[in-house]
Amino acid sequence: MTVNDHLRAVTTPVTRDLDRREADTLLRSYLEPACFPEAVRRLTTRHLLVLVGEEETGKRLGGIALLSRMSLAEGTITVLSPAGTARELLSETEYEPGRAYLLHDWIATSTDRTELVDLARKLAESGSYLVITRNGAPSQAVEVEQPWTAPETGELFDLCLSTFDLRAGRSPEEITRARDLALTLRTPAEVVRLAGQAALVEDEVAAWFDTKPPMRDVLAVAALAFAPGPGFQDRLAELERFCPETGLRPPRGPLADASGTDFLVPHHRDQVLAELVRRYGFWLWQPLRDWVRSLAGQEPEVMVRAAQGVASLAAHSFKEAQQEFLEVWARGTAPERVAAAHVLSYMCADDALAPEALRLALAWAADPGDVVATTAAVALGGGLSVRYPADTSRHLRRLAGGDGPAAAVARQSLDLLARPARVITVLPRW
Repeated sequence: MTVNDHLRAVTTPVTRDLDRREADTLLRSYLEPACFPEAVRRLTTRHLLVLVGEEETGKRLGGIALLSRMSLAEGTITVLSPAGTARELLSETEYEPGRAYLLHDWIATSTDRTELVDLARKLAESGSYLVITRNGAPSQAVEVEQPWTAPETGELFDLCLSTFDLRAGRSPEEITRARDLALTLRTPAEVVRLAGQAALVEDEVAAWFDTKPPMRDVLAVAALAFAPGPGFQDRLAELERFCPETGLRPPRGPLADASGTDFLVPHHRDQVLAELVRRYGFWLWQPLRDWVRSLAGQEPEVMVRAAQGVASLAAHSFKEAQQEFLEVWARGTAPERVAAAHVLSYMCADDALAPEALRLALAWAADPGDVVATTAAVALGGGLSVRYPADTSRHLRRLAGGDGPAAAVARQSLDLLARPARVITVLPRW
């Protein structure tokens, strides 16, 4: 419940109404990609458009921008659950005339062409519009699908500077250096974050890794990403048992605070994880994986920090986080299953990761007799209930109506969710 309280303070349910003012705010730094004009034409004609492409290419904002171009009865956009199937969207969803609907990061396992074409016809008859976004390659439903690409990164960087008046106090050399860096970034979100930084200076985390520090220093910084705070030196000694003869010690230098038990600034953790994924392989990750997995069996505070670290890792390598931690913990001991559920909860704080957390939880909940269903029952009562309240309640009730351990855990989750949310005045340090 403490995790839920934290999430309620920093995020909102996915399924909600997005008013015009909020949509305009989100679109302030939006740059239309080359495929945008064709997408406007096709949505105007078909009333349904599925934007398909790689992860984090701006499909969600693209959907909002497309719907904002339509002739609507009112400017509000209703955001639907990503768990809805094509059949549910066609037969079980009511569309009001002249309204706009958005379903981003669709997690449906199949995209039935006939049902999507019928859905487009239903939307056209009501005069309403729906944009769906999903990751992956185009399917056979070519009539309603639109391949999506990211905007040009240099132009997006320039737009952000001019929109938010970010040139003040920065030399032309700093801006040029930052723009060159923007050209190397993978996603529009990274470009926007770079442009909005308080100072356009060289990334000190990447600069530290560029010095080729010894492996023991790299391991110590990596350990901070999963077990910062009190007791870090004890955790570091435990890590050394997985990689003997390294002489681990609390990190010093530009990334850690004076005590060596936490990062100097919070965003260093995400940057460190990104560099670890990009630069290092088996010799670093194998002992690190074994050690992090062992943290789930320790006191709750240590386990929660480890879960938050794995959730942050998922933003840079979801495959690593899922295969090496989530799937292992979800089938493990009771504390490990709680750790897996906490990871999904923390993933819900990230708009891009929340649908993946929901997809995993629903997959685990599919077979009530499988041990992973108990993990799903905990996760569905956690952060997922904050982001997807209707979906989680429905699946928890399904699990609670069965037999076995998953049913008992689901009933406990439902009981906790029925209690009034607590009001907190000070957020814990995670």
